[in-house]
Amino acid sequence: MKFFLSFFLLLAITFATQAQSKLTIRGTVKDTTDTPLDYTSVLLLSPQDSALVAYTLTNKAGEYQFKNVDRQPLLIKATYMGYIPFQKELNLPESDELELEEIVLIPILQELYEVVVKAAKAPLMMRGDTLEYDASKFKVPPGATLEELLRKLPGMQIDADGNIIAQGQQVQKVTVDGRRFFGGNTKMATQNLNAESISKLQLYDDKSEQAKLTGVDDGVKEKTLNVELKEEAKKGGFGKISAAGGTDDRWSSNASFNKFDKTNQFSIIGYGNNVNQTGLSWDDLQEFRGSSAFQFGDTGDFGFNGGGMSFISFGGDREESFEIPFNNLSSGFSNNQAFGVNYNYLKDKKDFSSNYFYSRSDQIIESFNSRTTFLEDETSFTSTDKSKQNNVAGHHRVNLRFQNELDSTNTITLTGKGRLSSLTTSLASLQELIRSSTEQSQMERDNQNDRWSGAFQATAIFRHKFKKNGRNFAASISNTYSKADQDGIQKSVVDLVNSTDPNTYFRNLDQVNEALNSSNQFKTSLLFVEPIKKTLFWESFYNFSLSNSETDRKVYDVEASDTPELNPDLSRFFDNTITYNRLGSSIRYANKGSNLSVGLAASNYNLNGQFSVLKDSETLGTVDKNYLNLTPNLSFWKTMKGNKRLNAGYSMGVTPPSISDLQPFKDISNPLYIREGNPDLKPEVAHSLNAGYNMYDPATFINFQFSLNSTFYESQVVQNQTIDPETFVTTYKAGNVSGGQRYYSYIGFGFPIVKTKFNAFINANPSYTKSLTLINSLETETNTFSHNFRVSLDLTPLEWFNLYAGTSFRLSKTKYEQNPSQNQDIINWNAYTNMNIKLPKNFYLDVKFNYNRYENESFGFDQEVPIMNAFIYKLLGEAKKWEVRLSAYDIFKQNQTISQYAGQNFVSTGRIETLSRYFLLGVTYNMRGIEIKKRR
Repeated sequence: MKFFLSFFLLLAITFATQAQSKLTIRGTVKDTTDTPLDYTSVLLLSPQDSALVAYTLTNKAGEYQFKNVDRQPLLIKATYMGYIPFQKELNLPESDELELEEIVLIPILQELYEVVVKAAKAPLMMRGDTLEYDASKFKVPPGATLEELLRKLPGMQIDADGNIIAQGQQVQKVTVDGRRFFGGNTKMATQNLNAESISKLQLYDDKSEQAKLTGVDDGVKEKTLNVELKEEAKKGGFGKISAAGGTDDRWSSNASFNKFDKTNQFSIIGYGNNVNQTGLSWDDLQEFRGSSAFQFGDTGDFGFNGGGMSFISFGGDREESFEIPFNNLSSGFSNNQAFGVNYNYLKDKKDFSSNYFYSRSDQIIESFNSRTTFLEDETSFTSTDKSKQNNVAGHHRVNLRFQNELDSTNTITLTGKGRLSSLTTSLASLQELIRSSTEQSQMERDNQNDRWSGAFQATAIFRHKFKKNGRNFAASISNTYSKADQDGIQKSVVDLVNSTDPNTYFRNLDQVNEALNSSNQFKTSLLFVEPIKKTLFWESFYNFSLSNSETDRKVYDVEASDTPELNPDLSRFFDNTITYNRLGSSIRYANKGSNLSVGLAASNYNLNGQFSVLKDSETLGTVDKNYLNLTPNLSFWKTMKGNKRLNAGYSMGVTPPSISDLQPFKDISNPLYIREGNPDLKPEVAHSLNAGYNMYDPATFINFQFSLNSTFYESQVVQNQTIDPETFVTTYKAGNVSGGQRYYSYIGFGFPIVKTKFNAFINANPSYTKSLTLINSLETETNTFSHNFRVSLDLTPLEWFNLYAGTSFRLSKTKYEQNPSQNQDIINWNAYTNMNIKLPKNFYLDVKFNYNRYENESFGFDQEVPIMNAFIYKLLGEAKKWEVRLSAYDIFKQNQTISQYAGQNFVSTGRIETLSRYFLLGVTYNMRGIEIKKRR
């Protein structure tokens, strides 16, 4: 701690000393008609090599100003699209202020424009709404990556997770030579592509995919960065291979190779380790998937949001997902392997994308969880669970996408997805129910499950543009089929039960269960867009869906006999059909940055089902429900001059119950917390309101964002509880309640303390949730207020030193209307630092420190988790493609997974034993594209 205080004091003294010799430079830019030119790029350059010293844009009056400029030889340069660039060497005064004479820019003829631009070579300039950087003007070390180049660009930051932040907003898409490259985010490319192969970088707000397809601007923008390669670098391969071994038999390895040209993109990736790493982050997976990454519009669900039957999956390692798995294996102890291949092809209006991915994980989780439940009579009881669980999962996934522009008016898109998964789980658990020191019950569980599942999905979308500008038609058809087969064994032994109920499940159990689930969904949609005027459009759509699912679950009691006996209370066959129709229309106004859409749709749900003990046995009950809803929708976007943007909207969403909530059987895999479906559930209705504002000033690099979102629920699907007064066994059964509310707000402010060297980001997002549920048939209300505050600092004063630091604080106040004496205040506090230092002889040092503290004064819970990781590595070879790295993880040996949560009538805490201190020594070879030959 003394070292860090001394270090920061030294930095402060350094900045203060330098500030004494700083300059302030100001002036005005006009054209030949004496009109001020706002948003003119004004740059201070070094005369020796034209390196960028400072950058700003003029305001509405054409004025510019530079503060805290070092005294050194300087050039001033002014560039504006369509004008001849101005450049002049400055004569610095003895005083600390320099008022320059007015700069007058002269218009140029269009045919001479490209010649002048090529001769000017400005480090950055505005081209309409696009900010363009000349990569050659920003100095980076030999062998530097694209990511290192981005850190040098004014207005750009790379956050702690490697995401690109531009103008205060996260870059949502990265393209190379105008093409979406490896999923659009391309962290893999930014970390491996050689900076010397890049000619220009262009930052702009791109239209959404939906707007491009229909030709009607929907007001949605995507912050996009385009990387333009040098001509000699149009073809190349990049990737890396690494291997490391260390203490306690820890090891890690990963490899990737990517090759691209104007037509083909090819990627192969693989990893293996036993250090709780998947080898891939979420963005890496997006990059790997390339053009087959999730595309809005590929689902064929036309119309505004709020229909409720848009079954879109955004990934995750849930076995029902078609997407490449993104697993959180940071807890426990895991051994992981994966392999994937990706190929994309684009030529002559034909776009084909494909990938195959296999992943396997073997994870052991040892945990201790404690939960205190509050009863309506101001009493409470506590349940604890000490368990060890082993999960072995394997997944095969295939994704295909083909798009063909048949001609200038017709486009067809075909997608296919397949999945095959297996999961084996074993669980050993010791549970206790504690009401007092003399009233306790204990149960041991031993569960095992084997599950196999597979699914296939095919979608076809046809789009047609009529001769009349703005008139469009689209049609889609889709089918999804899935099947799962599960076998399990459940055993439990209870040593004390205070219950007179012979039907309770909190008793000795020895059961075998079998489950066969299948589902089939057919969807189709139609969309028609008719221009009423040049700025007014009429959009009409129709959605249809027919979903059928079957569940055949059989539970057998083994007991003492050799022949298992069917348990009719826990066995169920359930056949369910949901028919969905939605017809809607909206009017959209789009003109000069304003975009307003007002729409209304009518949706109809028909739920039919029946259930019995066995498939061909007597029917125990039927479901026949029909629901009709009118769903209005309103959205407004306004883009204003000066990089300001305003938005507001309202939507009404209707969501049918999930299949798992409808299934009328009891899941007693945990006899303390039984779950039961409800075939009489109604669709959930949600009214959502949102408003937001954001701005970015490119002259000062100041950005500001504000948003407010609220949701009001009708017939909200919640898990009602019934608590047995003797055994305290809780049964959850899905039900509908109305009156739930959620409010979420966000305020963010970013500004430079010293331009391009020291930046600060401050944000807060307070929220409020009102939750309703039935507990023992009584409606209870729980109110949760969350106060979140975060500060982060980026300090890059020198080429050889970077420091990123921040802190966040969250206070969650939960108030129970029925039990105010049990109100909870939960505090989560985090602080982090990430320091990068370049040492002599191509050595580098990275130190990462992360501190978490969890507090709940009501239960005396106070847990600290300080984690420090350190890495020292050296780059080898003339091109610096080899790297030798020594890594130290969790130096303090404090790592564990902590959780705390306050629910509707309970508060819980949890601890998971997790991989802690270990060391690795590894070597990496980086392939950063082709070598660029330097020409004199």
